[in-house]
This record gives sequence, structure tokens and C-alpha cells, in this order.
Amino acid sequence: MKSYKNLIALGLLILAAAVFLVVKYVNFNSILVSAGYYEERISILSTADIHGHIVYDEEAGGYYTLDEVSVMMGMPLMKHIVDEVRADNKNTLLLDSGDLFHGTNEANIEKGKGVVEVANLMGYDAMTPGNHDFNFGFDRLLEIRDQLNYPILSSNIYRDGKLAFDDYKIVNVGGKKIGLFGLTETGALINTNSRDNFGVTLEDPAECARRVIGELEGKVDAIILISHLGDDMDRELVKKVDGIDLILCGHHHFLYEKPDKINNTYLVEAGGYSTHVGQADMYFKDGKLSKLIWYTKNIKDKSLADPKMDSVAQKYHAIAFEAGKEVVAKTQEKLDGFRSNVRTRETTLGNLLTDAMRDTGKADLALMNGGGIRESIPAGGVTLYAIGKSLPFVNSLVTIEVKGEDIYSSIERGVRLYPDGGSNGGFLQVSGMKYIFDASKPAGKRVVSITTLDGKELDRNKYYKVATNDYLFNGGDGYDELKKAKLLYKGELLKDVLSKYLKARGEASAKIEGRIKPINERYK
Repeated sequence: MKSYKNLIALGLLILAAAVFLVVKYVNFNSILVSAGYYEERISILSTADIHGHIVYDEEAGGYYTLDEVSVMMGMPLMKHIVDEVRADNKNTLLLDSGDLFHGTNEANIEKGKGVVEVANLMGYDAMTPGNHDFNFGFDRLLEIRDQLNYPILSSNIYRDGKLAFDDYKIVNVGGKKIGLFGLTETGALINTNSRDNFGVTLEDPAECARRVIGELEGKVDAIILISHLGDDMDRELVKKVDGIDLILCGHHHFLYEKPDKINNTYLVEAGGYSTHVGQADMYFKDGKLSKLIWYTKNIKDKSLADPKMDSVAQKYHAIAFEAGKEVVAKTQEKLDGFRSNVRTRETTLGNLLTDAMRDTGKADLALMNGGGIRESIPAGGVTLYAIGKSLPFVNSLVTIEVKGEDIYSSIERGVRLYPDGGSNGGFLQVSGMKYIFDASKPAGKRVVSITTLDGKELDRNKYYKVATNDYLFNGGDGYDELKKAKLLYKGELLKDVLSKYLKARGEASAKIEGRIKPINERYK
């Protein structure tokens, strides 16, 4: 009897294991497609905010939380995921939500040439421009448009009154017609380094979406928006506009674990910096989208990288690494350039950089937008390459004469979105001063005090020499207060300012000193 019971127990265990394997590995929705319950499964692969990260990198620099640092796969390894999905489902589209061509040492070589080459090998079906895709200049973006093997779609970017890119695209896949269109955040011209944007306008996304949807309705089975508005603006959009089935969000680098749904529209986002590929499986029934399943995928096995793409990526990496191999200083600890930190609090890299700016610019104070710092600098020898990774933008040091009142206004602007560590690239790192702000107060009324190094309150009527960068001086991130300042000095790129400052000292060290202090954070 005992052996009989043991056999029953063993049989139940085997059955449970079999059920587990079936649940884990069998796609029941695909079975339903085969059985005719669903008409078709179309896989939409999504990438966003790659920012020129074409090579594998274990130093992710921080995108989500301190406890969740993901490996940057690089585009050749992302291609392995793409190929696997396409092998599983021939009815697959690959789409990118912008900020692809700028943001790394490799991308800076010949204004994104290597990223363009890799992107063409990736096999995209379409993309939309992000604000940082303007960074090499709008004319360069138009050149890139003509060099790509796939279309750039934008329904709200105009130049001289005409659409600068393709308005939309209708693709036939799996017996379905899918309408694709793109939208870019209207603040792109103040959130980029582009200087040749005369005649360029970004029109109201809702009005442009209604126009495109009106043209697509009746011609397609589903409409997908490839968006670089930011998911907050996407949410506002779908409250105003009907007819979009799926939005592939970009701009904020968020990683969605599951799709969100507002009215009849699904929203998803695939992170940033080549850490993930998103997959949205669309199931159709009775001619309409009936169900959507969302996955995010990440692999770390470098041997799986697409060989042809990897050859191109490594060529540009070698050029960039050779140019930046000089060690200019040493640091005992990692210098914190973590994305969500530099946009919400004082950091060691923020302090070190603003000190270098203030010293080089012979200024009383220094202001630096946290969004201009893109990665941490690892402990050990600090190379020019590492500095370039942290400061990839073409921003130059300027010293300007600013009235105290406008400094107060600037600090208010910097903390208006606190504690948002995703979208608030305008949060200010500082040197030569300290500021306290009340997180419980409404935006525009948060600054409690600003003091200089001698402990005195910053005088609202006095003029100060302020070291900053040309991006902020030109009104970037909405800093109109600084546009009216008097220019006293224009210097080198920020990465060169920092490298020379460190080289003269031989050591890169910084500590948290209480330069930025939020109070009443319980009201977050």
C-alpha cells in the first residue's frame, strides 16, 4: 500500500511539473490563433532612447533605481532578440521612439555616422525623431533621414510650413493594414543643442494626431503612434484623441512591466540606453485589436551579438576609445552621475563638475543642468573616454553676468518637477552656493533660501558672475532667465573643462556637502 501511495505521489509530481512546463513555455494565445479564435498575432518590437549606445557596456550608469541597474546590451545584441522574435513570428514590425543618434563617444564620431550604419543593419520599419536627434543640427538630421533604409515619421515637425518628415506609413503585415505615425515633444527645440533650427516648428500633438487619424480611418485595421512626447503627455493625448490602438512611448526612459490602457489605447515603454527590447503582441478578432500582451527582453551573453553589426560598432568604439584612452586622474570611489540622482539631488559628479566650471570660468557661482550628465564615472583611473561618456553633449562653458533675482528664478525652475527623476533634466547642480527648497510647496514657490559660501543670503539685486553652459545660456530646458544675461567669457567643451581640471590635480574626489537640501519630503 505504501509503495502504491508513493507511485501516486510521484505521478502527481510529474503531472504538476508537466503542467508547469506547459504554462511556462506554451503560448496559449498562439494556439488560439491556430485554432481560429484570433485572426492573427502581430508582434511589435519597440526600442527607445538608445542614445547612441551601439556597444555592450556593463556600466549602465543607472536608469531605473539604484537596485535595478541593467546592462546596456548595445544594438548588435539587441538584434539577436529581434531575430529570435522574427523567427518565431514572421508578422513582426520593429519601431524606434527616438533619441537614437546622439549621446556617446561612438555617436559623436562624424555626427552619428556609426549609429546610422548600425541602425540600417538593425532592420527597423520606422522611427520618430527625439529631441536629442536634433543635437548635431537639424540639417544633419535631414541628412540622416536620407541615409536611412527606413522612414523617419513625424506628423508635427514642420520646417518653413511644410512637414519635414513622412507624415505616416501604412504597412501590410499578417493580412492586416497597420497605420504608423510619429509625434515629438513640442519642447524639443529648447531641450536640444540644435542651433540651425530656423523655420522649424513643432505643432500641437493633439491636432496633428486628429488629422492623421482622420486620414487613416477606414484604411487600416489598427493605428500605432511611435511617440517621443513622454508618457505623461501621451496620457493627456489619449484623453483628447480617439482612434489610437497602441502608443510606443519614449523620452522618459521608463520601463513598463505591463501595458497601461486608457480608454481604448494601450501604452507601453521599453526603457532606454539599449537595456531592453519591448515586445507588444497584438491579437486581432473580428477585424479589430482584441488583446495585447507586453514583454520586455534583456540578454547579457555578448557572444550572441550580430557579427556584422558588432563589427561596425566595434570599429567606432575602437576609434573613440583610442582617442580617449589617456588617464587624467584617479578616483577612489565612483563619481555619481546616476540619472535619477543628478535630476533630484546633490551628487559627487555634479559637485566636481560645477567646481571645475566655476574655477575655469573664474566665476562666483556655477549652475549645471543635471540632464547634461549622462553617466557615472567608475572608480579607478579616469580616462577621457569615461569623461566623454558622462558628458557626451556638445556643450561649452560660458561665464555670464546674472542678477540675483534671476538666479532665484532659475533655482525655482530647477525644482519645479521635484521629485520626478525621469523628465526633470533641468534640475540644477551648483557650486559656490547652497539652496534649500520645500518639497511640500507648489511649483514656483518652493525655494526657501539661497546662500553663498560665506553664509550670506544671495542678494536679489546684486549681479553675480555665473559659470554655466551655452545650452542653458541659450534658454535650454526653458531657462529664459539666463538668455538675457551678459556674456563675459566663452570657453571649451565641458568634457574638456573637467578633464583639464582633473589633470591639474591628479585626483578626482568630491563629497556631498549639503549644497542642495529638500525639506518636507513627506509630501512627495
